[in-house]
Amino acid sequence: MSNPSVPSDAWYTEDGPETDVVLSTRVRLARNLTGFVFPSAIKSDDAESVLSLVFDAFNKLEDADRYQMVRLSHVDSIGRRILAERGVIESGTGNEPWRGVAIRNDGVISATVNMDDHLRLSAFRPGLSIYPGSQLVAGIEASMQQQIQFSALSGFGYLTSNLSNVGSGMKISVLLCLPGLCLNGLLDRAVREFLAQGFVIQGYYGSEDGSSLGCLYQLSNGSSASGNVSSQISLMEQAAGKLVELEKRSRQELYASRPTSIEDTVFRAIVTAKYARFIGINESVRLLQNIRLGLNLGLITGIANRDLTALLYRIQTAHICFVISGGSIIIEEDVQTEELRQDRLRAMVIQEVLKNADIHEGR
Repeated sequence: MSNPSVPSDAWYTEDGPETDVVLSTRVRLARNLTGFVFPSAIKSDDAESVLSLVFDAFNKLEDADRYQMVRLSHVDSIGRRILAERGVIESGTGNEPWRGVAIRNDGVISATVNMDDHLRLSAFRPGLSIYPGSQLVAGIEASMQQQIQFSALSGFGYLTSNLSNVGSGMKISVLLCLPGLCLNGLLDRAVREFLAQGFVIQGYYGSEDGSSLGCLYQLSNGSSASGNVSSQISLMEQAAGKLVELEKRSRQELYASRPTSIEDTVFRAIVTAKYARFIGINESVRLLQNIRLGLNLGLITGIANRDLTALLYRIQTAHICFVISGGSIIIEEDVQTEELRQDRLRAMVIQEVLKNADIHEGR
C-alpha cells in the first residue's frame, strides 16, 4: 500500500454537538499485551508477534471488512504524513516493518501497533462527543479481549509505557476554536485555571510565540490513573463544557464591544480566502478560523461549521501533495515551483468549498 485511502464519508465531514466551538473529540485507549515488554525495549521477533496478534484480533471483529490494516513500512512518506495530519500517528513516527496501523473506512476508528504501546485504539468524533467516542473504543476493546490478553495489575489498572496513561489507559482530547478568549485577552487566565485542575491545554498548531494558529487549542485529561472511566469522562465533559460556555460568552462580548474591528477581521478573511490565488498553510488556518468566528456571529452565510472543519484536514500539506501527485488537477503553467503549486491548489480547494459563502451585514 502506498497511501491510505481517503474515505468519502470521513467523520470530519459530519455535524456534532457544539461544533461552533468544538471541532473534534478523540478518545484513545492505551493497551499492552501480556507476556511482551514495551515497544521501546522489544525485540523485532516479539514485535512481529504482537503485530500479528493485534491484526488477527481486528480480522475477527464483526465488521472486519471495514478495516484496512497495514505495516508502516508499506506506506510511503506522503501516506505517513497524511496519517499524522489526521492524528492517527505522531509526526516523525518510524516505519519499521513491525509497526502498523488499522483504520476503519470512515476514519472514525484507528489503531497503532508497536508505537509507544503495543496498541493504542482511538475513536474520532465531530464536536463534543466524549461519551459516544468512549463507547466506540470500549466496544472494540471488549471484542479484542476475547482474542488477546492485556497487561493489568489488580488495584492499579492497565499497564502502559507512560505513567500518565496507567489505570484506565484512557486519554480524552477535545479540539476547540477559541477566538473570543484569544482576542479578549482571557485565554491565559483560562489556561492557568485548567492546568491547576490537572488538565492539559496546549496550542494545536504551534507558532513562534507559543500561541496557536487560528486560536485552536486541545484540552486533554492529564492522567488516567485516578478515578474510573465514568468519572474521567464526567470530569472532561464538565471541563470542556465550561470552556465552550466561556468561549461563547467571550465571543458575544467581543463583538458587542468591538463590532467594527471584528467585522473588519472577518470580512478581510473571507475576501482573501475567496479570491487569493496562493494561500499558504499558516495563512489558511488563520483565515478559516476568522471565517468560523464570523459564521458563528452571524456575519457569514452559505457555509457550515462542518465544512470549515473538513477544510482544516483537506488543506494540510500532505493531503495537498497527494492530490497533486494524482495528476487530475490542472494548475496554471506559470505556477512552476512545488511550493507555489501547493499554495495554488490549497486556494482552489478553499474557494470550491466557500463558493456559496457570503458576507452578511449585521448592522
